[in-house]
Amino acid sequence: MRTLTFIGLVAALTVTTAVVRDTDGSTRQAAAQSASRRRAPDTATEAEARAACGGACHKFAPPDILPQAAWRDELVRMMLIQDGVPEPAGATNQIPLPPEWLPVLRFYESGAPEVLPTPEPWPPVSAAPPALEKHAITPASRDNTPAIANIRFLDVRGDGTLEIIASDMRSGDVLMIDPKPPHNVKTLATLRNPAHIEMVDLDQDGRQDLLVADLGSFQPADHENGALHWLRQEKDGTFTTTTLTEGLGRVADARAADFDQDGDLDIVAAVFGWRQTGGIVLLENQTRNWESPRFVARTLDSRTGAIHVPIADLNKDGRPDFVALFAQEHESVVAFLSSGKRLTFEKEIIYAAPHPNWGSSGIELVDLDKDGDLDVLLTHGDTFDDSILKPYHGIMWLENRGGYPFRSHQLATLPGAHRAQAVDLDGDDDLDVVACAMVGGSGDVELKLASLVWLEQVRPGVFTRHTLEMGTPYHATLDVADYDGDGDEDLVVGWFALVEAVTGWADVWENLTASRPAVSPGPRR
Repeated sequence: MRTLTFIGLVAALTVTTAVVRDTDGSTRQAAAQSASRRRAPDTATEAEARAACGGACHKFAPPDILPQAAWRDELVRMMLIQDGVPEPAGATNQIPLPPEWLPVLRFYESGAPEVLPTPEPWPPVSAAPPALEKHAITPASRDNTPAIANIRFLDVRGDGTLEIIASDMRSGDVLMIDPKPPHNVKTLATLRNPAHIEMVDLDQDGRQDLLVADLGSFQPADHENGALHWLRQEKDGTFTTTTLTEGLGRVADARAADFDQDGDLDIVAAVFGWRQTGGIVLLENQTRNWESPRFVARTLDSRTGAIHVPIADLNKDGRPDFVALFAQEHESVVAFLSSGKRLTFEKEIIYAAPHPNWGSSGIELVDLDKDGDLDVLLTHGDTFDDSILKPYHGIMWLENRGGYPFRSHQLATLPGAHRAQAVDLDGDDDLDVVACAMVGGSGDVELKLASLVWLEQVRPGVFTRHTLEMGTPYHATLDVADYDGDGDEDLVVGWFALVEAVTGWADVWENLTASRPAVSPGPRR
């Protein structure tokens, strides 16, 4: 269930330097006095609560990850999922808990804090380097209620010029935007709810196409309206839309590679689904005529909540592997390693979150420490199930040490952390991290939250926190690239209007580190 209001947070602003620290799987951040309360005779034991709420389905949810008042609705949600009953529209507090669940509720309420600890505040916005100029993209023909789920800098034409490609879940439009003023906008296709875009020459004709994952619905639900679309680039630069497969759950991501080593490109799709639907689906390319492409689907994993499936040769054996991020109750990062046998994979756990409320929202594969292997950059800040800001949500580095699982480090906490990418923002030859946040609502709470941040790597393993934007955490996506070709990395950030209109559709943050004039004047917010 995705609700759109969040409960309170009061934060003072301070400047902090964060040293990378190992995470030990513990999130014991609740008030100690709650755990010391005496258990009433009609309160479940921890073992009984584990059996009722988790069992073999997912990790145990400790009481201190949510405030007392939230546990009743959370148990109702667990009960409905276990029973396979769809969550009804409206508040879960209208659904009674059966008598056998009441001792479990008392267990959680007795061990939970009245309120969660306040998330660590971010420093105020400053004019410190790097110098960034923000340019708002506000299409005149569109109102300011976008739902930009994915935004990319892509060289679609193959001429070395980067365009902004964005998907708007609300209108269903896939847009091409000139990153330079006056930011001309062109609609490439109109779908249902495009969630993710990948550039790939799928038919290998020398022209770059777009592979678009389509959720099939704006609100989460169990259905079969999800689809995968191919936007084929024609000789004249226009795009023709072909649906490669449909009848899936909510498709969140799709990437292409020659998984069976037969010379054509297959596709792996992350089907987020919702409560009962979802999984990892591999689409084998059996196309003989690209006027009628044919892909045969097989399910590699049936877990719900798949978000991203980036592809890489993880073990350097010459075959493409991929990494899957699972949210929902699974909350894990899993490597799918090609076995060498036809379209089969061996799974290795890269990271398993300490509890099922971790809020996973995205991953990127990157060699963050530049030691020659790929690490994982993970964001976990999804609060849309319960609308509660979590002090443990943030940005993590999963360090590849040559085996599984990877070593986990918390780089920073960030309420609503939704997307992070590694980039050398200050031009000092190491990788920093930029991240954006998205939460619901439009009140005083959001005004105190960092919405766009960067973590400056000042020496190996040590990151200093900087706030680029404060008070507008309505960004689900960002990308980084040197769009103006001046030798430094720029940003583009999408806007996602949940409750009311926002200030634009996207912002280009032009990096002036390479000492050139801004494209046009625009202050840092």
